Amino acid sequence: MNAFEGSVRLEGERLVLRPFGIDDAAGLIEVIRAGEDFLPPNFPGVLEAEPIAWFLREGVHKVQRFGLGIHLAATDRDTGDLLGTIGLFKVNWDHLTSEVGYGMRPGVRGRGHATEALSLVSDWALRGCGLFRVELRAMVTNHASIRVAEKAGYVREGVARGAERDAGGVSRDMIVFSRIATDPRPESPPDGVPRQRSGRSSGRLVAQDEEGRPSDR
Repeated sequence: MNAFEGSVRLEGERLVLRPFGIDDAAGLIEVIRAGEDFLPPNFPGVLEAEPIAWFLREGVHKVQRFGLGIHLAATDRDTGDLLGTIGLFKVNWDHLTSEVGYGMRPGVRGRGHATEALSLVSDWALRGCGLFRVELRAMVTNHASIRVAEKAGYVREGVARGAERDAGGVSRDMIVFSRIATDPRPESPPDGVPRQRSGRSSGRLVAQDEEGRPSDR
C-alpha cells in the first residue's frame, strides 16, 4: 500500500507544503552556505552541484515512491520562499502508523509556521492518507517544540527515557506525543494558525519545531 502516490500539495493561509524540486536548488544552497541546522539528516550538507541536483530530482522522492514516508518543502504562500521542511517517516502500513518530523529556518522561527505545517500534515495523514496514528517526539528540553505539538492537537503520552542520542553522544529523554484518527479536531485553530483552505489540494488529497530542528533529530 502507498497512499503517498501522486502530487501532494497542502495549502494553509500562510504556507504551501509541496514536494521538493530542482527549483529549490538556490534555496537549499543558501541554507547549506549559511550553516542552518533545520534540515533532516539525509539532506545534502555540502555545496556540491551534482549531488544537490540529483537529490532534488530523485533522492528526496525515493521514500515517497516506495511508500516509506514523504519530505515536503514548507514555503511561503505569497513569495514561494523556502521556510522549512516537514515529513512523515517510519511509516508502517500494516499498523497504519507513522512519525512526523519538521524544522523551520532560523529567520522565521517563533511565528507559528511550524504549528501550521504540523496541523496541515497531520490532518492530511490521518484523513487523506488513511493512517491511524502519527507520533511525534520532542526532547524534554525543547520547550518550543513541545508547544508546537500541543497547539497542533497532539496528546502527550509519556517520556521515552534515553531514547535519542544528541550530537555529543549523550542519550536524552524524549517526550512522546501522538494524534490518532479518532481524536476530535481542535474546536478552533491554534493561536495565529488559520484553517486549511479548501479546494486547493491535489493527488491523494483529493482521493522541527519552532526551534527549527526536525523533531530534535
